[in-house]
Amino acid sequence: MSNRKRVNIYLVAGIRAAEPEFRPLAEALKSRFEQEQMTVTIRVLFPYGGGNENLFKQAKAVRRDIRLYPEQVQQSAGGQEARRLVRTLGARDPVLLIGCGSGGAAAYHAAELLERDGIDVRFIVQVGSPKVPIGGRFQERVGYIAKKGVWLEGDSLPWQGGWSHAKYRFSSHRYPGLLYNAREKGRRFYAPGNVAMLDIEGQYPNFFSPKAGRGSVSNLAKTINAIWEWFYSAEPRPSPFNETKPGSSST
Repeated sequence: MSNRKRVNIYLVAGIRAAEPEFRPLAEALKSRFEQEQMTVTIRVLFPYGGGNENLFKQAKAVRRDIRLYPEQVQQSAGGQEARRLVRTLGARDPVLLIGCGSGGAAAYHAAELLERDGIDVRFIVQVGSPKVPIGGRFQERVGYIAKKGVWLEGDSLPWQGGWSHAKYRFSSHRYPGLLYNAREKGRRFYAPGNVAMLDIEGQYPNFFSPKAGRGSVSNLAKTINAIWEWFYSAEPRPSPFNETKPGSSST
């Protein structure tokens, strides 16, 4: 057991989420990582508050966060709270952040902040999340999972969609700044480096359903496979914000 690699996995919830929704995902992740002789600790974070919080207040915070550019992550309410929770609960081992729904914005923003703290953020996954601008230092460490097609059946969230192919169009009332920068710097300038459009059935949170799925593979299995492939191929990289200075000792 002592020779196993360790990893901390944080499931970053969005609004209107409850912890039972994440149990199938947590159990499947634990099983998959332990099969690969890894010791894993999995926790669920609610950076925008739990189900008892004011929904309008939560939605307002999310709406503000998804408009932020990488250089503005210090202003992210969800990112700052997720960062605080990770640092409180533990981040000595490599960290995998999985943002679910609107938690995808908080997960990425927290990753930017945690790396500045010298924490090994190995990878970030956004599942059914809003499209938020990703900074160049993190693009290859962000994986975006969405339903293959336009959006989830019956899902009223206006941000559903994907970064697939050339569909990098942002309506001005949702992403006014991003539309300008897309024209100036190219439509892929702020896109994540990894995109998986999964052939799944049902509404969110059926990304994590062990039953729903087309063919013999469940929605959950498809989601886990994408997460594992990205994390397994991610290489550790030293934080540029926590380099050891000459003459100092590392612990």
